[in-house]
Amino acid sequence: MSEPRVVTLSEVHAHIRPRGSAEFLQKDFSNVTKLADTIVWDPAVDGILWGESRQDQSGDHGGERHLDADEVLYLISGAFRLSLELDGGRTEIPVKAGEAVIVPQGVWHRLLIDVPCHYLYFGGGRTEIRGPF
Repeated sequence: MSEPRVVTLSEVHAHIRPRGSAEFLQKDFSNVTKLADTIVWDPAVDGILWGESRQDQSGDHGGERHLDADEVLYLISGAFRLSLELDGGRTEIPVKAGEAVIVPQGVWHRLLIDVPCHYLYFGGGRTEIRGPF
């Protein structure tokens, strides 16, 4: 067994495998495939990738979707609306500090920031992101 490692969570992703050791991975968004009007980021993980994020304003992309698994968002502080594209329409779900929401696999979504946020995210696998970039 290796010595436990202490990290600053905002600087890494945590990778929990279904079997075997967990590990910390440097945040690396270089493994990207460009498609027509989207990119696909592949963190090349087998299991759950999770981490921490802070967001002061809504993202400047056209939305994202997770291709391999659901995503869980847990809001530590702040407030956002989770904008989802469902059945050709959009719906917004308000989320406040202390609440969690599950984003279903394959559903296009964006966070619309109402109050600067600090949150944890838990998911797995590839993420497709729509431009503009």
